[in-house]
Amino acid sequence: MRTQTLLAICGLCLSAHAAFGQMRVEPVYSIWDVVLGQPVSQVPDLAVGQIACGTNGGPTGQPLTSFSDFLTCQPEQSGLREIEFNYDDEQDYIARAMELEYRTLQGGTSVFAHPVVVSLLVDPEGVVQGRRIFTDNRISDRERRTAFTLIRNFKARYRDWSLDCADVPMQEGQQPVGNQFIHELCTGHSPDGQTLIAIEASYLRKKGQLGINRETQEVNTGYFESQTRYEEVLSPYVPVTEP
Repeated sequence: MRTQTLLAICGLCLSAHAAFGQMRVEPVYSIWDVVLGQPVSQVPDLAVGQIACGTNGGPTGQPLTSFSDFLTCQPEQSGLREIEFNYDDEQDYIARAMELEYRTLQGGTSVFAHPVVVSLLVDPEGVVQGRRIFTDNRISDRERRTAFTLIRNFKARYRDWSLDCADVPMQEGQQPVGNQFIHELCTGHSPDGQTLIAIEASYLRKKGQLGINRETQEVNTGYFESQTRYEEVLSPYVPVTEP
């Protein structure tokens, strides 16, 4: 009897595991579900996690209770306001409870399996004019080292757009990481010319980021920049480029 009971329990566990494997592992609502040109009020508050004012890749700003509170955020030079949000994490908790590789399946707020920070750009009338995606720097150094490779996914996604990509020259004080120095900027527009895009990726050491501590001769952990930045806006707005 005991053996039969154990087999029955194992069978239920396997069934649950298999059922989860067939579940939708995409977020309930993602940055790609946002329709540019539509009112921000149509973005469902309850389908996402936290909502806050964005800071163009910096620390999360003032928390918001709704996307409709966009006027609370300070406008950028363009007049647009950035509203940051993260994905609903309910499926992450389910996967953790089942001891699955939840980061592989769900990835939290991620794009092409890269942890990211996503946000909307809203005009004074409350119309979504653009979206931003930054690779998330609040992760381990091991994960962060590959953040610059996200640009490859974007270039593949927008291969039918008119992309013009160029290497950005090394600036004063910058250094390669090992033997690699990567700083690439792509700009372009949609086939109809109504949407403009900018994608930037970098893998380098900024001024003052030495690989080896001169006093202790030990490796300086985390002293490098590895990131990808994406911005898409409707004309006549222009993506912010920061080479």
